[in-house]
Amino acid sequence: MAKAYHKRHKVCERHAKAAVVLVSGLRQRFCQQCSKFHEISQFDGNKKSCREKLAGHNERRRKTHRELQAEDEQKPPESRMNGSLLKAMRYSDYGKISFQGSPNMKHS
Repeated sequence: MAKAYHKRHKVCERHAKAAVVLVSGLRQRFCQQCSKFHEISQFDGNKKSCREKLAGHNERRRKTHRELQAEDEQKPPESRMNGSLLKAMRYSDYGKISFQGSPNMKHS
């Protein structure tokens, strides 16, 4: 998978993971979200995603259930979220996983 990713985005693994790469004399880093190089000033600390993409990602994560439901209702029916998923999101334990099984069962 990794080789296909690097080939598709025309970047070798070494440069994709490097903290700083010189591209045309500019200090840059490969952004995991954009899949392209940006100037180092576009990143916070050692993060691998640029500020712009992280801001959008964080905004989507922070949306409330009502905002998500309102957006979903504006979409055509075939692209809407499953109603049971929306109901499940109302519960505070949504997304938590509980493991049930025999006491002899090993978890890795």
